Amino acid sequence: MFNCDQCGLCCKKVGVTEQYKHLDRGDGVCLHFDTSTNLCGIYEDRPVICRVDESYDLFFKDQISLQEFYSLNYKACDTLKRLELHKMSDLKLAFEDKFEELFGYKPWNGDEKQVRNALEIICQGKSKKDEIIAIIDTSISTNGKSGMVLTLDSVYVKDAGNSTSKFIAKYEDIESTYINEDRFLGVDITALELNTNYGTQYRISIDKISKRKLMEFLDYASSLYQEDDKLEW
Repeated sequence: MFNCDQCGLCCKKVGVTEQYKHLDRGDGVCLHFDTSTNLCGIYEDRPVICRVDESYDLFFKDQISLQEFYSLNYKACDTLKRLELHKMSDLKLAFEDKFEELFGYKPWNGDEKQVRNALEIICQGKSKKDEIIAIIDTSISTNGKSGMVLTLDSVYVKDAGNSTSKFIAKYEDIESTYINEDRFLGVDITALELNTNYGTQYRISIDKISKRKLMEFLDYASSLYQEDDKLEW
């Protein structure tokens, strides 16, 4: 049996080959791919072309051996992973450069306890250390238990001063951003609003970082993901 490690990369690149193009939801990702779980949303009923062993029996068994077929599929997997690693490396450099350009300093994420808490509490265990671009810590003891984390693919927020106390917004899902300037009982409650392409709205009211500069960073991050493979890294 073919051993799939469920990385999801093949499901995110269906637009690159003719045999899978009919599954493209419009951005190269399979229309059945569940981005929240990184898994197929119709796994038990997925098309035959997404079933390695069944595809071999139906289309290839008279042409090559099963082991050769497996080898070709593993090679394709490895190619996708190498391309993704290269892309992520370049993407991180682009984000770090943009962050420094906007905010005037390089983000520092060297405190192991802060990073560990930020990943576990703010990111809810859904990101990794090497994916972090910056941590905006709002905790009293600067231990990474509240605030905002910018990563390679998402903005994570958990802050007591935020009207939405905990959320994850993927850059690719951000449709628009807007600075909502407002006051309540004489107190400035200006927030950066994120509108997603699936109808959800989030608010970031963290005061430790310029909301306008943050808006520009998120607009930049969103534009990179919208352009995806059109980019020349």
